[in-house]
Amino acid sequence: MKKTVQTVISPDKFYTIASANGKVVEVADFNTENGAAIQLWDYAGEEWQQWAFVRAGEGVYRIRNRFTGKMLDLIAGGVVDGTWLHQWEGTSGSSQLWVVENTGDGRVKIKSNLSGKCLDVVGMSQDNGARLQIWQDVNGDNQLWVVEEVKPKKASRKKAEPEAEAAPAEEAKPAKKTTARKPAAKKTTAKKAEEAEAVKKPRAARKKAEPAAEETKALKAAEEQKALKAAEEQKALKAAEEQKALKAAEELKALKAAEEQKALKAAEELKALKAAEEKKAAEAAKPVEAPKPAPKPNLKKAGKRRAAK
Repeated sequence: MKKTVQTVISPDKFYTIASANGKVVEVADFNTENGAAIQLWDYAGEEWQQWAFVRAGEGVYRIRNRFTGKMLDLIAGGVVDGTWLHQWEGTSGSSQLWVVENTGDGRVKIKSNLSGKCLDVVGMSQDNGARLQIWQDVNGDNQLWVVEEVKPKKASRKKAEPEAEAAPAEEAKPAKKTTARKPAAKKTTAKKAEEAEAVKKPRAARKKAEPAAEETKALKAAEEQKALKAAEEQKALKAAEEQKALKAAEELKALKAAEEQKALKAAEELKALKAAEEKKAAEAAKPVEAPKPAPKPNLKKAGKRRAAK
């Protein structure tokens, strides 16, 4: 891989933040409102694609957009994988603090000071309009960025200025020479027109590409919504099946308990019946005693009693 020269960040300069595919971080639709999305797009030299690094500590920065003046920020101050980025007016919150970590090959990792997670491209997308998020450090290309200084645009009238300055000195010369300078003015005007056209072209191309990007974004959102709905339905179906299985298990348990109770009762009744039969058999097995004879009267004693009388 070609080594990139490491950029030294200065507080009074603006920079582009480019991903591995060359697209740069920008404010979507050059929106100046709080909550505007942060995305990747082909670089067109626009101010909403340029950022200042405002020092907030050793290696820690707030990253401010040149066009909107708002900061790179985490939605709802999130710290979990998949938290998306947006722009927000400057606050003292940690969700706007970023650590720039050099990798030694000219690229950097930009990490949230709040969570330590890396600035990352959602779904590793290569497309214009790809959203940005934070994710745990996996050392992937979609977490490596090239921070490059924005060079000031060369003045289009630089060449024309010496001619303009020399004009008063030439006024005294014959009209013929003054007239001869007119094509230079036309050339300057033509050059201005060319430059204006050059600025318009990327904007027009971008404007043309925006509806397609919006359609792709909407389609992707619809697919995600469809997948989410399918996942919820699957979850509900699984829950219903689990509930059904649980109910069947409870019914089986109740049936088994009833059968055990019935078997226990039958066993007790059988035991009682057997005990009664054993008692009856025991009584029947006892020997029958013969009746004792009635005692005979004592005639001798009776005769003595009579004699005494």
